[in-house]
Amino acid sequence: MKTSKAFFILNKPLLFASVAILFAGLFYSCSQNENKTDAESIRKQISQYNQQIFDLTQKVSQLEKQLEVLGETPQNRIRTQVVVSELNTETFDHFVEVRAQVEAVRSAVISPEISGQIKEIAVIKGQPVRAGQVLARLNTSVTENNLAELKTSLTLAETVFNRQKRLWEQQIGSELQYLEAKNNYEGLQGRFRTLESQLAMATMRAPFDGVVDEIFTKEGELAMPGSRVMQVLNLDQLYINADVSESFLPAINSRDRVILRFPAFPDFEEQVPIFRLGNVINPENRTFRLQLKVNNSQGRFKPNMVASVSIRSFTASDALVVPSILIKQDVQGYYVYVAHQNTDGDFSARKIYIERGLAGEGRTMITSGLEPGERLIVQGHNRVSDGTLITFGDSTPIAGAN
Repeated sequence: MKTSKAFFILNKPLLFASVAILFAGLFYSCSQNENKTDAESIRKQISQYNQQIFDLTQKVSQLEKQLEVLGETPQNRIRTQVVVSELNTETFDHFVEVRAQVEAVRSAVISPEISGQIKEIAVIKGQPVRAGQVLARLNTSVTENNLAELKTSLTLAETVFNRQKRLWEQQIGSELQYLEAKNNYEGLQGRFRTLESQLAMATMRAPFDGVVDEIFTKEGELAMPGSRVMQVLNLDQLYINADVSESFLPAINSRDRVILRFPAFPDFEEQVPIFRLGNVINPENRTFRLQLKVNNSQGRFKPNMVASVSIRSFTASDALVVPSILIKQDVQGYYVYVAHQNTDGDFSARKIYIERGLAGEGRTMITSGLEPGERLIVQGHNRVSDGTLITFGDSTPIAGAN
């Protein structure tokens, strides 16, 4: 029996060396594959290595128990360093994420109000413009000639009318002559104003301050009402449009705030008030429109970009919440590891089975299994098993805890 005890004690360094060699082999294998870009393959390898670490930890734990039977003192047993955080109740918000699309609040496709040949395009793509600035002109030579001809007739009609008016005021001539002169003069005035309006409509102007984003036609081409000549955008303000399932309608209030993100800009996250809720359910996909209005003075975000809107669908006060990454699963269910003090004063990892509630934003609400004040293992949880002796590193608050 003494020989057996000595054998285990003498070979304890050999055990440590074997474990170290195996870990070194694993890390070497990782370094050999670091150039692989297949994320799924990398995740699979990590999972395999974590399982191997878990198996090795269990074997070490079994060997430690054998050493304890042989009289090895607990102070000499191997301990795994972990970081723990004390569980406290907090407010838990569950969010539903929906895709959204960006739309410029002020966007206009410029079209002529009358038909004609494009005589001049006065701007270029990307050029900033001011409200009222001339963008393009149609050929107005016919209208200008008609105006010149009509102006001559109008001058004559005005002279005739003024003379007939003076004669009529002196009771000279007939009333019919006076009325005919007046009607002719006023009719020519109306035609003159109409031609002036047509002449003004031949000039296309910027409806607001913005930038010329696209020009669809060229000088010399024919344009008509409704045809696309150019597009003018103002990016200072944007609409964010999301189609939300009608099942969430009872949980959303027009005074709520939602979390806005852009996949193209991972650093951006902002709480934005709801600008408008649609009043009609789309019968094709059973959704309603949720619209946000955001400032974009720097022009960072563009129309038709994909956005993400997280909508609060559930709130619970005094909830126990843990980072979702800490939750593991086996054949019996979901579990986490907590630090438990043994009767001898040592601390060991204890597997606690839990019931999960809603999850979102990387956090999960725990409905049963844990109590406030328990010390949750938040770092090193992949290196321990049930009963593994542990030692503590610096404590840290649970990610997301208030």
